[in-house]
Amino acid sequence: MRAWRLWLAALAVGLTACEGASVPSSPTAVESGPSALSVAVASNDFPAGSPRIPFILLQEAQPIGDAQAVTLTAFDLASGTPVPGWSGTAVAYQDYGVPYWVAYPELPRAGHWGLAAAVTLANGSQMAAQFTVEALADASAPEIGEVPPASENRTLETEPDLAKLTSDPAPEPALYQLTVAEALESGRPTVVTFATPAFCESRLCAPVVDSVKAVYAGLGDKANFIHIEVYESFDPFVYVKEMDEWHLQSEPWTFVLDRDGVVAARLGG
Repeated sequence: MRAWRLWLAALAVGLTACEGASVPSSPTAVESGPSALSVAVASNDFPAGSPRIPFILLQEAQPIGDAQAVTLTAFDLASGTPVPGWSGTAVAYQDYGVPYWVAYPELPRAGHWGLAAAVTLANGSQMAAQFTVEALADASAPEIGEVPPASENRTLETEPDLAKLTSDPAPEPALYQLTVAEALESGRPTVVTFATPAFCESRLCAPVVDSVKAVYAGLGDKANFIHIEVYESFDPFVYVKEMDEWHLQSEPWTFVLDRDGVVAARLGG
């Protein structure tokens, strides 16, 4: 508990330092209370190093769409006296149903890390929040540089009924033509997405398959596109075996494989 109290104290110092570099001459005070900023981390399974951390900014449980800048500062919570470490900016994305941000903080060791967010809104006012993530010595899901499992996922050849292959209300048949094993042997880049469009547990993950379909529409057969529905059965809910094969503990996940079948990007959330 002492480390957490020190982290909060250090956080206040770190936020002051962050704000000092960018606050206008008459800054708005950092807000607190029920309407204060909160951060929803949209994924998990972060390997130590420089993991991709996607997050949503919320105020009164509603996504904030007009934030102009986000600066993050990392604090190692395992040390006796947490001090500010890595500091950098997050990148905003508007290509999704909910505006989100992505950062690649330097978290050099496994363990719990505090992240302090200093947020500048469109009107120049500033808000602050803090959240924690756990960096893992070994991530569960396939990591960048690894070859994923050669899964024999269901396709339209083995299951002609699209309604049993996906909960997507408007499925794209091209995403259910190949097994991962076949894609790994194709010599083409591959996008593999694990998601359940109709049964997403939060509104933050449902549009992922829509995004994948949009990319497919632009690239066509220049790459393989595979959607693996999280559930093999919807009544009752039964996970597909590929969730275990890929060691996935949440969804959605998207993996981009290069021509050699090696993971080039892993996008959780």
